[in-house]
Amino acid sequence: MKTTHVSFICLAIILVSFFSAAVVDAHVPVRISIKFILDANGNRPATGALNTDEEINAEFTAAIDILSRLNSELTVERIEFVDLSGLSQWYGTSAATDAGRDAVRNAALASPAAFHWRSDAINIYINGGPSSAISDFPPNNNIILMNQGCGNQPSCILHEIGHSLNLMHTHETSGGNGDACGDTITDNKTWTKNQLAQNNFGCLYLDCSAAQKGAVDLVYNNVMSYHVDEPQTRLSPCQMDRISSQSDGDKNWLLAKLPVYVDNSRFVLFQLGTFGLPYTSLQNALDAGGITNRVLVLQQGAYTMTQETLHTNVEIVTRSGPSTVSHPGVQSYVLPVDLENSKHPRVRDAVRASQDEERNGRKVIEDAENAVKTAGKAEEKSAIRAEAKEKQKIHRDKAVKGLLEAEQYAEKDEKIAIQLELAQRYRDAGDYERAILYFTKVAVGTDQPNLKQVALFQIDTCRKRMSRGGQ
Repeated sequence: MKTTHVSFICLAIILVSFFSAAVVDAHVPVRISIKFILDANGNRPATGALNTDEEINAEFTAAIDILSRLNSELTVERIEFVDLSGLSQWYGTSAATDAGRDAVRNAALASPAAFHWRSDAINIYINGGPSSAISDFPPNNNIILMNQGCGNQPSCILHEIGHSLNLMHTHETSGGNGDACGDTITDNKTWTKNQLAQNNFGCLYLDCSAAQKGAVDLVYNNVMSYHVDEPQTRLSPCQMDRISSQSDGDKNWLLAKLPVYVDNSRFVLFQLGTFGLPYTSLQNALDAGGITNRVLVLQQGAYTMTQETLHTNVEIVTRSGPSTVSHPGVQSYVLPVDLENSKHPRVRDAVRASQDEERNGRKVIEDAENAVKTAGKAEEKSAIRAEAKEKQKIHRDKAVKGLLEAEQYAEKDEKIAIQLELAQRYRDAGDYERAILYFTKVAVGTDQPNLKQVALFQIDTCRKRMSRGGQ
C-alpha cells in the first residue's frame, strides 16, 4: 500500500503505515495578548514571578508542551508583548478578587487604545500587585489579571487560560465532581496526596492500586488544581473536551486558525464540523468543502480518504491520541530514482560509483556468512562477522562520498532526491545532526507539500532521538 498524496501545508497526525509525514507542532492556536502595566516611572516590577519577558516565555513554552503531550489540538500563541505607560494607577490593582479584574476590564473597554485592548484575543494584564492571578469564565472570558505571586507551576498562564476556556478548579466544591467533570475525584485544595487518596479510596497513596494512584495523580497534578508542590501538567478527558468545546464556540474571535472537527467514533445526524456536531468521516469533511486555510481536527482513530489529492491549503491535527489516514495505491511524492541514468555525466558517474560501493559492501557480508558456515568455534564466527562489518562500513562510507559528489552537480529534483537519500542514510547510521541538516535541505528545496512534510517529520524524529541519546 502506497502513501497518500495530499497537498497539506501542515500534517500533525502521528502516522503509522499509510502516511510518513507529519508536523508535530501544527495546532489550533488560542490568541493571547500580553500587556505589562508599568509603574509611574515606566518600570515593570523589579522582582516577581512574571516580571520579565523570559519568565513569560518560559510559561508559554511549558503551556505549549503540556497541551502537546496531552494530545490537545489546541496550543497557545502569544501574539504580542506590550508595555503600557500612563496607567500607573492600575499598577498595584489586586488580582485577589473579581473587583480588581473587572475594574481593569471596564477601564480598558472605556479606553481601548490606552490599554491596547484586543477584541480578538484573551487580554492578559500583568502588574506589580502581590497577589496571584484571576481570569473570568465565559462569556466574559476575554481578560486575565496577573499579579506577581502566582504559584501554579510550570505555567500559571495555562491555569488561568483554563478558566477562560471553562475549566473550574478541581476543588471547586466538596460535593464531588464540583469541577463538572465526572472523571476527576473529589478534591480539596488543602489535602496532601495521601489525604486525597484516603478520602477517595481509603488508602495511603503508596498502598493504593495503580488505577487509584492514577486517579489521584490526575487531580493532584492537574493544571487546574491548587496542589503546587508538584508540577501541574495533567488534564482529564472531560477537561480536554470542555476546552475544545469552549474554544470552538469562541473560534471567531479567539482562535488564530479555525478548526473543523472530524470524529468517526460518533454518530451525528447533522454534521457541521463543530466540536459538538463533527463530521463522522474525513471524506465527509472534504466533500462538504469550506476547509481552505482551516485545521482539520481528527479525533483519535483511523480514517480513509477516497479522493487522490486535496487541492487546498489545510492543516490536519489529531486529538486525544494518534490517527492514521489511508488511501491505497497513491504516491506521496515524486522524485527521480534512476540517477544512474542522469543526463548530467558527473551526477551519473558519481551515482554509479556509489552503487558499486554499496554492492561491494553487500558482497562482503555475503562472503562472510558463507565463511561462517564452515567456521568452527563461535569466537571465529564472531571475528569473521566483525571484520566483514568493518569492511562494509568502509564501502558504505565511500558510497556516501559518491552521493555527496553527485549532490554538487545535480539540479532540481535530482539534487533533492540525493539530499533525501543522504538524510536517510545519516539517520539510519545514527548521525542525527547530519540527518537534520539534509532533511532541512529537502524541506527548504522542494515545492511538493507532502515531501516537505516528510522531511519536517523526520527532522522532529531525529531531534527526539538525539534528546533520548539516540534511542
